Amino acid sequence: MKTSSISKLLPTLLMGSFFIRVAGSFVVRPLLPSRTFFAGATAAATTKSEPESTSVNPDANFRKFNGTVTILDRSLHHLVVAKPPTVLCHHSDWAGSRSKKKQDNPEIPMLQRVRNAVGERVNVVHRLDRGCSGCLLFTFVENSTKKAIIEVDDESDASTISSSSSLSSSTAIMSDALADESSIKTYVALVRGEGILHGRDFKKEGWFEVTRPIKNERGILHNATTFFRFLAGQDSLTQPDRPRASLVLARPQTGRWHQIRRHLNGLSHPIVGDSTHGNSKVNREWKERGMPGERTCLHLARMQLKPNMACPEGIDVSCPLPDDMMTLLQTYLPGVLEEAEPLLEEEGIRLQSGDENDTTVLPFEIYLQPT
Repeated sequence: MKTSSISKLLPTLLMGSFFIRVAGSFVVRPLLPSRTFFAGATAAATTKSEPESTSVNPDANFRKFNGTVTILDRSLHHLVVAKPPTVLCHHSDWAGSRSKKKQDNPEIPMLQRVRNAVGERVNVVHRLDRGCSGCLLFTFVENSTKKAIIEVDDESDASTISSSSSLSSSTAIMSDALADESSIKTYVALVRGEGILHGRDFKKEGWFEVTRPIKNERGILHNATTFFRFLAGQDSLTQPDRPRASLVLARPQTGRWHQIRRHLNGLSHPIVGDSTHGNSKVNREWKERGMPGERTCLHLARMQLKPNMACPEGIDVSCPLPDDMMTLLQTYLPGVLEEAEPLLEEEGIRLQSGDENDTTVLPFEIYLQPT
């Protein structure tokens, strides 16, 4: 493209574009229609024909956002990354709106972060709510003309991509593998309460099942089953300077909307930070202790998928607890943490990072439009 043509097109390009750095140059990437934030494709969607990239120098008023993505597992067709808390997986109508104060801070979803960090287009196979953290599965887009479609009839764990003919094969295979009953997704949750309800001590029961139907967004009831294991807890009677709280493992067998959160609330042990199904007074107290404002203390700690065509070795990956959750446990529940640690190891869950060779940290750089 000639320089004169670029000059004429530049105002139009910049109105709906963002910059990424490629081989020392800045490349304009277009936004999808109806998106006014930044950072290219959303919800793992790809356009049928992506316009030609154009190298330009970014305007001095553009804001630069630097960050990193931690890769936990990677193969030819997939990668698992560590999603930090308070970060969206992708832009969607389900993400909800933020206050004006929060909107002033750049919100760059994991989809854009991963795509820019690895330098390839990717599909997100499932979803974790903004406030949650942990293992997040992506597949590499095999054909840019194929489109990924997200189903959202789900909880924070397995909003899987539909296996339609428009999907790239590895995404469809991974989606089916994640939805298969043989897959295991183990979450760690910090909840209110010492693990006892009406004389029933959950800690003595090991893994136990909760089956209770859950309404979807249309008000239709669906069967929902979650297995829980209460690891350790403390009360405020014997320890008045400590909050009533427990550390719990959760394994959803179905993927309903907010399933883990609603089932724990039904046990009168809501997740700390859960603004929808939790306790607002308790959440305020934990924010005063240092919990981030949009945090939900639910962490996908381990993901296990059997071998499949897209990943013949299968997947068994764990994600250490992020610093914010570890700090809360070490500061306010040290006894709970000590009691739970051997049980977590028994379940193959890491509290903290081990061998640095197990992970890869990749940087990304995005230029945001002026607000």
